[in-house]
Amino acid sequence: MAAQKRSALWSWIPAIVLTVLIIAVVVTTTLLVRGGLGGPVPQPTQGQVTDLNWSSFTPEGLDYIAKSRQVRIDMSTQPVDAAALGLAPDDTLVLAPISTGDTDLDYDLIVSGGGEGPGGARFAVTQITIVTEGGVITRVSAPLREVVNFRQTLDYLQGKAEIFGWDTSGIDEIFQTAEDATRAGTGYEFTFGPADRTGVAFSATASCDTSGFCSVNYDVTPRVG
Repeated sequence: MAAQKRSALWSWIPAIVLTVLIIAVVVTTTLLVRGGLGGPVPQPTQGQVTDLNWSSFTPEGLDYIAKSRQVRIDMSTQPVDAAALGLAPDDTLVLAPISTGDTDLDYDLIVSGGGEGPGGARFAVTQITIVTEGGVITRVSAPLREVVNFRQTLDYLQGKAEIFGWDTSGIDEIFQTAEDATRAGTGYEFTFGPADRTGVAFSATASCDTSGFCSVNYDVTPRVG
């Protein structure tokens, strides 16, 4: 009889664990929805964006960026004036990852270059760094969230080569770099670009660790004069 009671008790444990997991998912989902995940991008109020509806980096604009998680920069006319976007003339602004406590939310980065093809690019990135010098934007840098193996990273960047106008003739050299680093037990990097088929210079650098997994960082460098 005692054995039957113990058996009955243990039979309830999977159901209890499942219930706890369901509650945890519901709570996490509720917190993310309250934080804006999955909801529509809120409409900006006056002063939160520029007159042409591009991102502003004033305190009001940064508040809107934190809520919408979207950064839109027009680089179709270069150089890009820092003051017009609420940026200091010589500074480095870092939009850090937005944490919900359980996860970090991506930024939706949109850059218009006014060139061929899509005329720019759109990325889901973990953070954004904007550098200004002499009153103009000199660089926008942003890492992609996804970290995948060397071959997947190389295939991804090759697939973007036509959009940005990247030269892919150095693929054999990249393979050799990866092979040499793997044998030496060291990390390695390789870069595509810069090229400006979209109207503004884009480059992408893959940084790979000793396990062969790589993170990708995009750099946008508008003309400064």
